[in-house]
Amino acid sequence: MIDKKWLLAVFTLSISFGAVADAGADKSPKKFDKALHEEVYSLPAPASLDMEPETKFRETGRLIAFILNQSHYSHPKFNDELSKETFKQLIKTFDPNRSYFYESDIEQLKVYEDKLDDALRTGKIEVAYSFFEIFEQRYRERYQYALKLLQKPLDFEKDENYVYDRTEADWATSEAELNDIWRKRVKNDALNLKLAEQTDEEIKEKLNSRYRSAIRRLSQSNSEDVFGYFMNAVSSAIDPHTSYYTPRRFENFAINMSLKLQGIGAVLTQEDQFTKIVSVVNKGPAQKSGQIHKNDKVIGVAQGDKGEMVDVIGWRNDDVVDLIRGEAGTVVRLQIIPYTEAGDGMPKVVRIVREEIKLEDQAAKSNTIEVEQNGKNVNLGIIELPSFYSEAAAREGEEGKETTSTTQDVARLIKKLKKESEIDGLIIDLRNNGGGSLTEVVNLVGLFIDKGPVVQGQSSGGQLRVLEDEDGVTLYDGPLAVMVNGSSASASEIFAGAIQDYGRGLVIGDNTFGKGTVQSIADLNRYLRNPELNVGALKLTIEKYYRVTGESTQNKGVQPDIKFPTIFDPEKYGESSYDNALEWDTIDSASFERAGELSEFMPYLQYRHEKRKESNEEFAFFVDDIERAKVERDNKVVSLNYEKRLAKQKKNDTLRLQRENIKRKMQGLEPLAELEDEQENEEDTSSEEESTDEPDVLLKEAANILADLIAIKAKPELIAAFEKANKDI
Repeated sequence: MIDKKWLLAVFTLSISFGAVADAGADKSPKKFDKALHEEVYSLPAPASLDMEPETKFRETGRLIAFILNQSHYSHPKFNDELSKETFKQLIKTFDPNRSYFYESDIEQLKVYEDKLDDALRTGKIEVAYSFFEIFEQRYRERYQYALKLLQKPLDFEKDENYVYDRTEADWATSEAELNDIWRKRVKNDALNLKLAEQTDEEIKEKLNSRYRSAIRRLSQSNSEDVFGYFMNAVSSAIDPHTSYYTPRRFENFAINMSLKLQGIGAVLTQEDQFTKIVSVVNKGPAQKSGQIHKNDKVIGVAQGDKGEMVDVIGWRNDDVVDLIRGEAGTVVRLQIIPYTEAGDGMPKVVRIVREEIKLEDQAAKSNTIEVEQNGKNVNLGIIELPSFYSEAAAREGEEGKETTSTTQDVARLIKKLKKESEIDGLIIDLRNNGGGSLTEVVNLVGLFIDKGPVVQGQSSGGQLRVLEDEDGVTLYDGPLAVMVNGSSASASEIFAGAIQDYGRGLVIGDNTFGKGTVQSIADLNRYLRNPELNVGALKLTIEKYYRVTGESTQNKGVQPDIKFPTIFDPEKYGESSYDNALEWDTIDSASFERAGELSEFMPYLQYRHEKRKESNEEFAFFVDDIERAKVERDNKVVSLNYEKRLAKQKKNDTLRLQRENIKRKMQGLEPLAELEDEQENEEDTSSEEESTDEPDVLLKEAANILADLIAIKAKPELIAAFEKANKDI
């Protein structure tokens, strides 16, 4: 039964949103006053001055709480227990490394520890702004102290250490204690630049710019940002994959899912008070203009051919992006300062017609690799899939419009590989693929099986649904391998698990991340009576999903058939390391028929893999690098002595050069005398054409394993000989 106080809250929402024309609803940036940025490095006023929650956010918080209570998988109760966990998450949001707040600040804020649920329910969310005000004050104090330290010479001869991981450290109890922590932090920042052969003057200039930029970025925070911090602390207190999207984040989510945006095709960042071009999208309007390049600075934006040029110096990056984006076919004019080595570029105005930009870097891509097997070359296709994207998941109600789809793209690439390259096998590379559309992963599995269940979903009430491939058609029925690692999550785990459960192919790599939950996006604007308000969206966990065998991937992930060495530790970096992660469990198996049986081949494939590991120098170095990285990862302390750090850097450079020359020898190339030669060669050969780099060592080994599977299927006598040899031993 719904609590009466929630009925009251929803009733109030319908009145408030219909009646209130919020003064803060107009988020369009105003023209920038030139007098305010005459001094390039002047520090702006704190964002928290006179900042108050907008009426729409007071009501939105109550709406979100109601939706979570009614629709989230765990149906959380908004009580003191949830309030205390929210308090913990809010502190972690602002100061995860315990480098800003004092112990006294935490004690002062604890007065709110059991009141955050009440603040949300009543709409009195000023408490979140109090948190931010204290944090901003401490943040500015720290960076202003860091700037003062740069006015004095730093001693790199002293033998002392810097503890850079303070996530579990005690809070500082005094200014002197926190000053010492930051003295070492600044010294470490400077030492890193010194080891990169920067002069003292260059170090001072770069760190001055870095620290002032940090203050400037935080000072550009607004009420929407602070509300977002608060609501995401609430959602994190419930589970790690429930989150609130501010209006801007929701827009970016839609772009990432559809891989499309309307604009000029340029990636921007903020540097000091300037907006700088990081890169331009290949074949996008910015690149086609021939007048916009990496490191150029945008100082003005105008709409259309006659619109007024708005000075954007000092603006936050998001606001500049909003001005530049617009409908395809419309004109935007940019005032640009071109990058020059001397820094003497003269401002110019560039006219650009916006287009729909396809973010091809995040789309599925194909390639081929050849490996030798018993004196013959085996040609294998590779499809790299960074995410499970779907424009249909991001846009609804736009029928008849061409959409972007993972399954469509992969199907097209498979047909191309089969026709043009006549591949003997296929590798689907899901490393670092964090997931995406559930519908797309079900459809994608359907390309490799005739029909059957792909994944099961169960709600908190026990309601079960089975998502199936029903078309009875297999696009690719040849030898298949799926590459995964510790960052392969969610939809990637569904795909890898289904391929493994059906016996359809090999899963190769690391244990996957372990995210076994399904989220839904609730557009909060649909709950409002005022169409002019924009309050973002809520992503909330609504189901746990299970493999067709009934096993959950939650916390445990998918275990590969052939496991590679890895630095990834699920207990430290996987789902199980997250606060408030849901538990692992099982349900009944679905009814399905395996497409094949690969278990009998595993001992032979593992044996061949181990033999190659012993003889392959490149792989041996990779394993050694993993072990060395594990030692570094577990060490939370770094030396601040220049000679010690330099010696360590030289040792690492020697190892890198050694590995590079082994790789070059295998490719029939001349060895390098030093690493600088490698960098120069890379610069000389750089172009916008497709990369011709050799596949990475893990991809090459996965190809060898798949080639072994192809060979053993073609010659079953290899298994008999292998088993006889092992039996005789």
